[in-house]
Amino acid sequence: SVRRGIYFVSLNILKEMLKRTDVSVCLWTRPCKSFLLDEIRNKYFRNAISFYGNGSFACFLSKIITIIRLVARKNEKHRILRKILWGMVYLGEFCIDSFFSSGSCCSHQTEKIFFSPQDAIPKQFQRKKDLKRFVVLYDTIPYKIVNLGSKSENGWFWRLAKNMNSSDYYFAISEATKKDFCTFKPQLKKEHIWVTPLAASDTFRPISDRRLLNEIKRKYNISVDKKYIFSLCTLEPRKNLIRAVKAFVAFIEKNNIQDLVWVMGGGQYKSFSKQIKNESINSNLYDRCVLYAGYIDDNDLPILYSNAEWFVFTSQYEGFGLPPLEAMQCGCPVITSNNSSLPEVVGDAGIMIDWDDDEQHVDAYEKYYFNEELRKENSRKGLERAKLFSWKKTVDKMICVMNEG
Repeated sequence: SVRRGIYFVSLNILKEMLKRTDVSVCLWTRPCKSFLLDEIRNKYFRNAISFYGNGSFACFLSKIITIIRLVARKNEKHRILRKILWGMVYLGEFCIDSFFSSGSCCSHQTEKIFFSPQDAIPKQFQRKKDLKRFVVLYDTIPYKIVNLGSKSENGWFWRLAKNMNSSDYYFAISEATKKDFCTFKPQLKKEHIWVTPLAASDTFRPISDRRLLNEIKRKYNISVDKKYIFSLCTLEPRKNLIRAVKAFVAFIEKNNIQDLVWVMGGGQYKSFSKQIKNESINSNLYDRCVLYAGYIDDNDLPILYSNAEWFVFTSQYEGFGLPPLEAMQCGCPVITSNNSSLPEVVGDAGIMIDWDDDEQHVDAYEKYYFNEELRKENSRKGLERAKLFSWKKTVDKMICVMNEG
């Protein structure tokens, strides 16, 4: 129900599968999520798929659980109440699933493969011995990153981890992800894990329309006479945005830059602004050269990427890293970290630095700002690099693996 990266990954994989004539797709959902079926059917796949796993009573209860979940997320200060609410959410989902999954899981018995784009394989499908089971693996962030929320907030990850085994099969979105899961769950068979990189949408392409750019700038309160760099991410500490922005202010101050601003896409700016002003930073410069754009409409992203001087994504850890790929596909030079999966995505098409080194951040900004030829070269390299990734290639490999054996 959350419109985050995994949602769109699942959506793009499903769209590609539906284009194929050699694949018959039947969509199943957990009963406590059955309210999603009508939305998916009406919005994307009317008359294209058979649906099962539905139930009107489960739909009603799941809406109540959704409300409780929203209340739990908003009660960050009340820890005891928050724990109680999250407990109610997971107890409710367990009860619904247990009740509605006790019978036959579907109306057809011809399915040979169960494919999950995120969650653990449901128990009723685990019991079917003649069913090959595949799950997409994204990252081990809840395991690797200390103090990253509670186990209830990352419940889907821990459910998956508990149910992983040497019999099922897995698609990892990067070599780094495969390696991390093999370390995290040593009982897994490496030969049961295939690397299937993600891809950016075809909507991400270079756009140089000056009139349209000025319209978008005015929409997000960006001065039309300023050049800008761009970032797009959540504000969780793992994304390293405080260090990156702090280094940008230092870069502006060091070089007396007057014509460049940082445009920040994402949510929770008030919290971020409060945190960064607790750092040793020039507050006046920060207020002048860092602009908060908030949530960016999907249709506006390609032109913001295309016309940025460069894109910054120096995360501490990524399972794949779609935003740098989106930026490269728009011809935008990128600065990323040299860790986890990011080298697999960026290759030699960008500047790669240590995520926790302030001086390397400043140096990278100076390289791009004072070297137009480097920006042009990495723009060209990024466009070429991005051609290596496509949803068709991803799904083609998945289908090929599923059909083996």
